[in-house]
Amino acid sequence: MPPLIDPMESLGQSRSPGFAAVLAVFVAGLVVGLGFTAHLGAQYIAGLMIVAGLSFVLSLLQRVAANTRKRVTAGEASYRAFFDHAVEGIFRTTAEGHYLAVNQALADIYGYATPEALITGLTDISAQLYVDQRRRGEFRTLMQTNDVVTNFVSEIHHRSGRRIWISENARAVRDWSGEILCYEGTVEDVTEKFEQERALRVALRQAEIANKMKAAFLAAMSHELKTPLNAVLGFSEIIRDELLGPIGHEGYRDYAGDIHKSGARLLSVINDVLDVSRLEGGLLTIEARPESVADVADAAVALARAIIQDERPIQIDVPADMPILHVDPRRLSQALGNLLANALKFTPESGAVRLIARLQLDGSVHLMVQDTGIGMAEETIAAALEPFRQLDGSLARRFEGAGLGLSISKALAELHGGALSLTSAVGEGTTVTIALPASRAGARAAKVA
Repeated sequence: MPPLIDPMESLGQSRSPGFAAVLAVFVAGLVVGLGFTAHLGAQYIAGLMIVAGLSFVLSLLQRVAANTRKRVTAGEASYRAFFDHAVEGIFRTTAEGHYLAVNQALADIYGYATPEALITGLTDISAQLYVDQRRRGEFRTLMQTNDVVTNFVSEIHHRSGRRIWISENARAVRDWSGEILCYEGTVEDVTEKFEQERALRVALRQAEIANKMKAAFLAAMSHELKTPLNAVLGFSEIIRDELLGPIGHEGYRDYAGDIHKSGARLLSVINDVLDVSRLEGGLLTIEARPESVADVADAAVALARAIIQDERPIQIDVPADMPILHVDPRRLSQALGNLLANALKFTPESGAVRLIARLQLDGSVHLMVQDTGIGMAEETIAAALEPFRQLDGSLARRFEGAGLGLSISKALAELHGGALSLTSAVGEGTTVTIALPASRAGARAAKVA
């Protein structure tokens, strides 16, 4: 066998390229054993090489096509497995409402044994499936306008005759001209979720109605509760102060004082319970008018003393240049009075209680009640803001009260568009701040303390 040579080099250097032509065809692996020995023309040899090259390219294309077919087949198998075993129902329908393909999950949702039974049984989706046929029209309108629908909830007829709720996500498939070929998407049975949400809504409405009824009942009963109590307070005060003359025995005055003190405490609890009920029912409103911070502070101190029957000094720190507030004076004084009463209650005789007002740089007003009392742990602060909660859980319940004052103060601050915050440390005391927005303050003062 002659030695192998480069065919292109042979064509360029030899006038006898026959062997080179045979070699070129042989190297391509498509034509074998031609055995040319005669001297062939260069054009003939070039033609053979072109044929060989084309044959080689064709072979490669055949291999690529075969590999592509394998991948397509594998992809189709994977898609079919996903389609058949998906948890959600999958569908393809015509734009007119006829099923083209569905999976087993959709058949199960609608109550059919097989996908084929569903396709043959449901020939008109709008008329046979939807409880309200207008929903199908809305579905089609959304598809034509947006090409997609998301979480489209409808009530449909189950094959068993009952009604269920479904959520659809779908898209429109269009041809090159923009015409809709079909719809395809998924379906989820949301009956249980829908019924739970509906039951929750009903329960919430019933709770709101019950709260309003409770508030209305307590409001109606307030007169019946307060009228005899006011008589007890009035007559006990007359006896205590001996307004009708000496009663002859010191003990009677003490008893009358105890009756008056207990009656005042009971009246305070009744008022707090009524306020909580009104707040829960959304029946408590504020009546805003201009009022100075100093007047609000004085009223709050007087209220705190009446609540707790404590004459200890309360330090009031209200700068003279504080702006006029646009608030409900009675309700804001009530909020601060509750905070001051709590501060006095949980602060020993040797401690201090302060009421501080400050104008902030952003125009808001902070009203702070500080004490050096027993304080509380940080993790208990959230519980302290809940109604009917007292952090002293000892059996002795050394500190009297229904545990409503702090939560009422928080709600009253929020009714003014403000907020109540609390910082505390065990054994060091507590600071409660009512922050009123700038909209509740008048013009910014010339000097900010």
